[in-house]
Amino acid sequence: CAFNRQLNDTGIPYCFVYRQQGGIKMIRISTKEIIDILPYGDGKAILVEKKPLVNSTQFKAAYSVIDFENKSKNVLTKNAYLLKKFGPAFKPISETIPNFVQCDAAILYDRRVLVIYPNGEAGIFDREGELSWSGYFNYHEQTVYGLAPENKYFWSICPAENCVIRYYSQTMQVDLRIGGKDAATFINPMHISSDGGDIFVCCGTNKVRKIDGSNFTVSDYLNFDEPIKQYHRFGNHSIAVLSGGTYLLDES
Repeated sequence: CAFNRQLNDTGIPYCFVYRQQGGIKMIRISTKEIIDILPYGDGKAILVEKKPLVNSTQFKAAYSVIDFENKSKNVLTKNAYLLKKFGPAFKPISETIPNFVQCDAAILYDRRVLVIYPNGEAGIFDREGELSWSGYFNYHEQTVYGLAPENKYFWSICPAENCVIRYYSQTMQVDLRIGGKDAATFINPMHISSDGGDIFVCCGTNKVRKIDGSNFTVSDYLNFDEPIKQYHRFGNHSIAVLSGGTYLLDES
């Protein structure tokens, strides 16, 4: 591969590999396990990879910035990642919660910070980074997790109930549910994200479905030929975490 090589922290060049998926150009940007993906602004996103330590069975988090236009991948500091994820109060928040890379987080409309872990454990931090509430999200006694912000609301998923749920940020109460245990709208949803007012749900093993933010209609958005774990859209670009690697998609 001779496409846009950039040196990583080991001195080995990153090699981006092209692939086509239903007419969409895909560029592989990682073969490692992806822990987190965040918007970085100005046509960029943060990618957090699980990276093995040399001569060890342990791993560390590797932080990078993906530039959509330049198709480049550059090293990012941990503090820059934490600032983007938790806002100005990132230091007390990251010191309070365990394993801050594995939770989803959103800076709410009133500048509080909401975090949710894959087991449904959640917490709310005030503007100074103090924990003001902690608990668990569940629906019909089933785990709810994932975090896709939408103005004064946020969306989460409940895989066991085949549904997605919108919560009101002020009260943390259910505002809207789409799908259901006996419905085919979202089969085993695994990841949820938002962009431009729309909601994107990975479900049915290899499918991304879209909830139109203007009328809540649900439609197929993307289908892949292998399982999809995460999908994040950033305007005309997106990142898909598939079973065989992580790809940058050009959807313009």
